[in-house]
Amino acid sequence: MFNPGVFYMLASVVLFAVAVVVHFHTAHLSLPLSPFITVLAVVLPIAAFINAYIYPNLLRNSHACALAPLDHSALERLAPVLLQGLQAVVSSVLATLLFEGLVPSPALDYLLDYEWGRLYDARDGESIRLVQDTYRCCGLRAVDDRAYPFEGAQTCAEMYGRATSCEVPWKSAMQVTSGVDFGVVVVVGLMQIIGLLMMRERTKWWTALRTRDWKQPYCDDTASQSLLNPDEEQEANGTVEAPSQAQGYGALQERQPTPTGRPVEEGNPPSGR
Repeated sequence: MFNPGVFYMLASVVLFAVAVVVHFHTAHLSLPLSPFITVLAVVLPIAAFINAYIYPNLLRNSHACALAPLDHSALERLAPVLLQGLQAVVSSVLATLLFEGLVPSPALDYLLDYEWGRLYDARDGESIRLVQDTYRCCGLRAVDDRAYPFEGAQTCAEMYGRATSCEVPWKSAMQVTSGVDFGVVVVVGLMQIIGLLMMRERTKWWTALRTRDWKQPYCDDTASQSLLNPDEEQEANGTVEAPSQAQGYGALQERQPTPTGRPVEEGNPPSGR
């Protein structure tokens, strides 16, 4: 039987794996994408899964704490909204930052030039050589534009016989990488919206991932009992009160005698007045 909870978990694992690959690919090619952004994209799918996993529990606990003292239950009542809101804000910020690296713009060209210049000024020949060997190119905007080797009898173009610069393929790699992480963030956001629409306080498909003996905690026993009527409480506890006497179909209830003002003596019927 199809379980959306299991699908949610598997989708989160797949998104996590994709984000991990993108993170190492970004570091491998020295792309001008902040490691802070790629690490957040890695953490987001797992954090979103945990947030969705505990959401029904927090939601029911917040309802139970609504009748508890305010100084005792303020955090419990706001916890579901705060966590979901925090996830939405982080997803929006990440999507905005990644979208800037996805769309061609002068800002993207500046980032590429700045990162290449930083590697050149630091004389990080290994990183520049790795980019040049990956795309079989030399330099950034031209084959002699800050190419590796920095000093030598022969230039990169003469040594390897290359006639193309690295700007176009390196820029394409930046756009593809940003696009993949952008897709991960968007999918996580869509899963959050769909999960909130599907999940309720008594959702069976989500709580099926928990153990059989799992029980949602209550903030206050008295407050939580007032949320359920007696029939729902008996059903939740698995006990149904049986009737005291079984009555057949059409049976009449036995009529109890009504006491009179004074007893009637045997053999002396009451005289009418």
